[in-house]
Amino acid sequence: MSLRSLAPLALAVALAFGATHLHAEALVRPVPTPDLTKLPPDRADELRKTREAFEKSKIALVGDPLAEAYAILGAAYARNGFIEAATIALEDASLLAPRDGRWIYAQGVLARAQKQAAVAQNYFDIALQLNQDYLPIRVTVARSKMDNGDFDGARKLLSDYVARHTDQAMPYAMLGEIALKQKRYAEAIEQTQRALAIEPKANALYATLAEAQAGAGNAQAAAEARAKAGNVAPLLVDPLGDGLLGRPAAATTAGAAAPSGGIGDVPSLLALHQYDAARKLLDTALAANPKDPALLALYARAEAAAGNLAAANTRADAAIAADRNSALAQLSKGVAQEMGNDDAGAQRSYQEAVRLDPKLGEARSLLAALLLRTGRAADAATQYRALVQLDLRDAEHWMQMVAADVVAGQCGSALRDASDLLATDINNKFVLQLFVRIASTCPQANANERRGALEYGRKLYGENPSAPNGEAYALALAANGKWDDAVKIQQAAMFVLVRNGLKAALTPYRQVLQQLQAHKLPDRPWPADAAVYHPLRLAPYKPPAKAAG
Repeated sequence: MSLRSLAPLALAVALAFGATHLHAEALVRPVPTPDLTKLPPDRADELRKTREAFEKSKIALVGDPLAEAYAILGAAYARNGFIEAATIALEDASLLAPRDGRWIYAQGVLARAQKQAAVAQNYFDIALQLNQDYLPIRVTVARSKMDNGDFDGARKLLSDYVARHTDQAMPYAMLGEIALKQKRYAEAIEQTQRALAIEPKANALYATLAEAQAGAGNAQAAAEARAKAGNVAPLLVDPLGDGLLGRPAAATTAGAAAPSGGIGDVPSLLALHQYDAARKLLDTALAANPKDPALLALYARAEAAAGNLAAANTRADAAIAADRNSALAQLSKGVAQEMGNDDAGAQRSYQEAVRLDPKLGEARSLLAALLLRTGRAADAATQYRALVQLDLRDAEHWMQMVAADVVAGQCGSALRDASDLLATDINNKFVLQLFVRIASTCPQANANERRGALEYGRKLYGENPSAPNGEAYALALAANGKWDDAVKIQQAAMFVLVRNGLKAALTPYRQVLQQLQAHKLPDRPWPADAAVYHPLRLAPYKPPAKAAG
């Protein structure tokens, strides 16, 4: 969950799509470019580079990766005080990924920083409905309930959390606080002691414990606890909030305790490039379970992301040795090998991960991308087709499958797959658009399929005149000999991009327009240089170069 740069691990593994934004441009607002002249030169230069990277990246992204790019940009603006631009960017992120509670939570953090308490609380409540496991969201909502006197409501939120996650001090500390407020002293003692067992350095908890012991009538224990009381509160690892407001991450200062977050916080820390903090969490977890293959595999991914490929391979080998049937261990080995330019080794590891767990989508996706990148498009299409079968409504995998089929010269297979799905789910608008594009450009399509593409294309464009729908309709018009109408619709699609501040996305649309103007029907659903046909190799994170001076 990166909010600090546009080159994180999350973008390294995301496959880019150069042809369209799906329906994104019909939803998002252009993010204004603030005046950077009042910033220190180094910060202005960094923010300028962030914006340039965003503009370059957003052309090639769809779905969740595109939403994350907007959120990253919003965070960069927020940290530098450009609230209007940050607000719009985060709103766009939420529109692009409406079921992702992270970006709604980020909007709440920004609203709270602007002293908009009611607005912030609304965001937090919605975010919690969407994301039940990100502890800072739950803590924020529970704290609000406590502030409003709803201790039972807060208690339920926190009790539900610790029923599933038992490795973080904060929820136990809050449960102890609630029990103390409700004069349930025995429970207050028990919950506070649990929090201290997880995070012994959080000596502020001894004040709560002393009060609970006094309430329970144990004066000696109360005095002993009071003598230990200090001002170190339980840590709450919040990569989203920290990244948005520019706060230093927990436990990164000298002498600070290790983060008290659970192992589930490691991916967030990696996306923020906080590798030392991630290692501390992993080291703590491994101290208790030194041969846990999942922990070793995650450690391998952390080292690979940081560029320590030798260490990554060592960790991955240890994970495999701990459990040769661990698909995650094989996956981590493959990632390290691919980053080390060992495609043959990476392929074997990915294939073994898929064999061990056929539903491990990331392994199939990385294997497919490697196969396509190394010239084996038909094999890649087979893997993408399996991914599509895991989730028939996954737009990214559909797009990847179609691209691989096209490169392999078997666009007819993609056309049949799209037709079969639409026979049972005609309301799948994305696959409907794909059908229009494939049937209009695939040499293996017949006349009936091209006429069907024209009918569906007209329907889609009438319901939503977005740029991708416009281009699909233009292709269908051209496939049916209506060249002048095709040119007009393609020009209208391009105007939609310009109107919505997406001029940088015009290049592939312009390529299609030139072909239509020459009465030449494209033989691919997207131009040949579209990124969807050319997946990139995984690579470790490289920090941006520092500005001169």
